[in-house]
Parts: sequence; C-alpha cells; structure tokens
Amino acid sequence: MSNASPQLGSLGQDLRRLRISRGLRIADLAPLVHRSTGWISQVERDRSQPSYSDLAAFARAFEIPISELFRHSTQTDAEEHDVLRREQRREITPDSTGALDDLLVPVMGGIEFYRSHLLAHSASELPARSGRLEMGTVLEGAFEIWIGGRHHVVEAGDSFWCRGETLSWLNPHDTPCVMIWVVAPLPHDSDA
Repeated sequence: MSNASPQLGSLGQDLRRLRISRGLRIADLAPLVHRSTGWISQVERDRSQPSYSDLAAFARAFEIPISELFRHSTQTDAEEHDVLRREQRREITPDSTGALDDLLVPVMGGIEFYRSHLLAHSASELPARSGRLEMGTVLEGAFEIWIGGRHHVVEAGDSFWCRGETLSWLNPHDTPCVMIWVVAPLPHDSDA
C-alpha cells in the first residue's frame, strides 16, 4: 500500500469512495445514515449538500472521525503535513442547531480543533455525551452551556471543559458566538 495521500475530490466524491471502499451499496448505507437512497445519490453527485449532522451520521457509518470529512487538500507535499490554508477547508452547511464548525487542522492523535460559530438564537438539539474531552474558549460573544446538568454562562475570554459528561448549549443572543473548540480522547488516568 502506498504512503502517499490521495488527492481529495469533492465531498460527494469522497463519500462515494468511502462507501465503495467499505463494500457498501447505497441501499446498505441509507439506513445507517437515516436518509433515502435518492438523497445519498444526490450527495455523491454533489447535487445536495449534507448538513453537519448528516456528516456526523456518515462518519459513524464509516467508523471515522467526522473531522476526516472536513479535509479538502490541494496542498503541495511540502505543506501537506504542516499547514492548512483557509481556502482549502471544506465549507459545511450549518445543521439544524445553527452551529458552523470549521476544522482548523487535520486530526492528530484523535484531537479535533475547530473554530465554531454558534449563530444567533441557536441551540444544540439534545444533551449529548461524546465520551471525549471537549474544551474551548470564547473569542466573541457569549453562550450558555450545560455540562453534566450544571449551567454556565460563558463570555468572551472565558474557557470551558467537559470530561465525557453530557453537554448541551444555547446562544439566546442576537449575535453569533465565535469560539475555538477542541475535542480529544479522554486521558486514561483517573484524575481526568
């Protein structure tokens, strides 16, 4: 097997390659992502754009980190392992929560590093437990977060962290909240 990274195409082409590489037919994938075969076909032909929650479903079905679906590279070999240019990031349609996540660097050791925009009057759908360490710092604006049921208001300059507990959020304000959000594996020691 070659160590060279293949040139990535469009999101639809990448999803099709992943499906085929796993020996799945569209009919096999549809129930795994809770979408119709026609919709998946449209996505693979770049005629429909999946939301963030759709991409999360694809990532679960393919058993890969969601951040792998954000990668889009036309970089030279010299830059590929060190730099990700702004124009090389995939644009992802916002999901129903109103969160826009932009992967800032390729996944390293299971660590995902995002710039997140929580749009005005947006909220997570349900409290969710990722089973991972999630942390961030607010750059602009403010939002509310529930970590393990505990409520916090987090403003510009504040940081937060969640050690595998349930997490939900709300931006009740008229302005977006911009933050850096990091998701990483939980440390193995009991002090985490």
